[in-house]
Amino acid sequence: MNIKVISEKTGLTKRAIKYYENEGLISPIKNNDNNYREYTDNDIVKLNLIGALRIIDIPICEIKSLVKGDKGLQDIMKDTLIKVTETINNLEKTKLIISNLINKETKDYYSIGEQVIRLRETLELSLAEKEELVSNALIRIFPGNFGEIFVSCFKPFLNITIDNNEKKEAWLKLVEVLDELDELDDNDELAKGISSIGNDKIQFLNEKRQNDMINLLRGDMATREKYKQNIISMIKLINETGEDEKNFTEDLIKYYDMFNIGVPEKTFYLYLEILNEDYKRYTEIDKEIYIEAIDEIKNELSEEIKDKLGLSLGEFFENLKK
Repeated sequence: MNIKVISEKTGLTKRAIKYYENEGLISPIKNNDNNYREYTDNDIVKLNLIGALRIIDIPICEIKSLVKGDKGLQDIMKDTLIKVTETINNLEKTKLIISNLINKETKDYYSIGEQVIRLRETLELSLAEKEELVSNALIRIFPGNFGEIFVSCFKPFLNITIDNNEKKEAWLKLVEVLDELDELDDNDELAKGISSIGNDKIQFLNEKRQNDMINLLRGDMATREKYKQNIISMIKLINETGEDEKNFTEDLIKYYDMFNIGVPEKTFYLYLEILNEDYKRYTEIDKEIYIEAIDEIKNELSEEIKDKLGLSLGEFFENLKK
């Protein structure tokens, strides 16, 4: 069979057939009488296979390994699937970055390069690097021991695996929230007070808090009860400390609200809930315990707290949960 016939039988162009021959994928016999190439039925089988593999983007080098017997078809398929998956992931990341820039409606074209690089780099971070990024951001925003306390609050939930588009988007938004938050004022009274606590004490408190978080997730009732009693003790302490109770309460609410920037329903906390199922469960448990604590002491302290703080106990906790 000549090349015209073989082209008709395989659906491949003459140019493609000659290319596959030059690559050593087929070896037609040359007719010395007329200098034409003669193709066999076996060449048709090979060319049909080559054409089919090219349709699903199997590289020529892999097809050559198959034809020569250096590599099996299943191994080639598996290797190609890995590469295709990587390509899809890269395209999804590119799509996400472009969508992010479109949603921002960026007018400063000179900053786009930096934004693209920043967004791409954050998506490529390892588990340890993601944890380090969030921890460093919290320490930047809340310097000294205050920052260490914030890091300890979130450390058990910073093992962030990004395995779907929702998480990719949430991760980019979380990084954006942290990047946009300003550092705490060095003269902030509550921050200075916390920073004055000894490092050994801070480390002990941080380790204890992290252990309590883990125990709460495990359903440990003793830890749950201690946690509730600590909340009750905190409210009683505020009630008994004197003239600065209202300022203390306002500061506490202010720090809790510092992450609630940008789109109100999409805060740092909500993004972290998307990224880490344990954190989502913990916040649900935390709210339950707060409600229990409120119910337990509202009759005893509500009027006294309202007189001193200008807030009822319910209003106090509602402000904390906003």
